[in-house]
Amino acid sequence: MGLILLKIGLFFLAYLIGSIPNGVWIGKLFLNINLTEHGSKNTGASNAIRVMGLKLGILTLILDAFKASFVIILAKYLFPLMINDFTTTITIFSKTFDYSIVYGLFAIIGHTFSLFLKFKGGKAVAPSLGIVITLTPYIGILAIVVYTIVVLLTKYASVGSTFAAFAVGIGTIVQFLIQGNFQKQLFVVIVYWLMILFIFYRHIPNYKRLIKGTETKMKLGKKAKDEQ
Repeated sequence: MGLILLKIGLFFLAYLIGSIPNGVWIGKLFLNINLTEHGSKNTGASNAIRVMGLKLGILTLILDAFKASFVIILAKYLFPLMINDFTTTITIFSKTFDYSIVYGLFAIIGHTFSLFLKFKGGKAVAPSLGIVITLTPYIGILAIVVYTIVVLLTKYASVGSTFAAFAVGIGTIVQFLIQGNFQKQLFVVIVYWLMILFIFYRHIPNYKRLIKGTETKMKLGKKAKDEQ
């Protein structure tokens, strides 16, 4: 009973950690600005880079990604070492699945619908990257490379996020097929594609602006504080 309550409590903890609006407190601490009042008014890393500059934007990205990574590492690796009989596996129809990734999903929910921002937040990209880097590091690196190249070529963060998400979905399938463990990792593949679809959903307003030609380009110019 105690283990069950602990595991349930971890889901709430994952949501609370995911809810921490890193871009907001970084903006207030270093530049005395409210990120939700600048740029696209989004609290995610792309708007943080656009508004606060590359260094603070990357700091926001790292911390937002770490939110999801941390809860997975805690549940999948640390707690099993510290607590007897603690596991993140479940057997359904003779198939055993590792559900530690679900803790990362709760961090994504917190990031997107933050308790501290009246249930508003980012677009799920950074914490999704945190999950991918934690569970499939090479695919995470691939996503970063694809995002960077696409943004440099197009200047659109939304396009970079879209291509990076596709790279994760396709790259993961290819990796598991090559490794010969696709069936064993099927749950991870399914969750990854759910994450990808959610990212696409969160970017629908961006896609509409891209079609209209009104989408904001990624510019690393003056910080918001410099413009005041």
